[in-house]
Amino acid sequence: MKIFTLLLAAVLVNSVHADTPLPPPKKSKVCSTFKKLCAISDPVKNVTFLLTNVSGQKPWKIAGWHQWMFLSDDGESAVIGYAGMNLLPQDVQLNEPVLFFYNRGKLVRTVKLDELYRSKSQLRRTVSHFAWVNQLGFNDAHQFVIELVNGNKVAFAARTGDVEPIQLDGK
Repeated sequence: MKIFTLLLAAVLVNSVHADTPLPPPKKSKVCSTFKKLCAISDPVKNVTFLLTNVSGQKPWKIAGWHQWMFLSDDGESAVIGYAGMNLLPQDVQLNEPVLFFYNRGKLVRTVKLDELYRSKSQLRRTVSHFAWVNQLGFNDAHQFVIELVNGNKVAFAARTGDVEPIQLDGK
């Protein structure tokens, strides 16, 4: 559970600059907690390469450059978050995709805002946007857990993106 907490803290640090413009695209690298999976996202080539450190697994890729990416230590799963991170424009529609679940380079599920909220009035208004999520990241059980702005938590299976009960401490 400590690992999940560290990931959540990192997201909160990013949200400190809530209504400031995002930095311009640049080549970046992100790794899972225990570095079983790392990704290099290149805006020039418009591709994200995923390199696994799990024996017998080959590298894979995801189309596009992504700045809000989360990697599971299962060596197979990645979640791409909304390009505007935790902020949505005020004219957002509830059918807006906000999470993209990948397994070994294949998109397996897209989660839209209307799967998390019934109306825009449930979102938290900021100076110029709507916040849709407080915290998110992988837990020790390889679940992708998000905390919505109302405090509710939703867990997704890393490999499928299916909603499932939250597991604590990898059990």
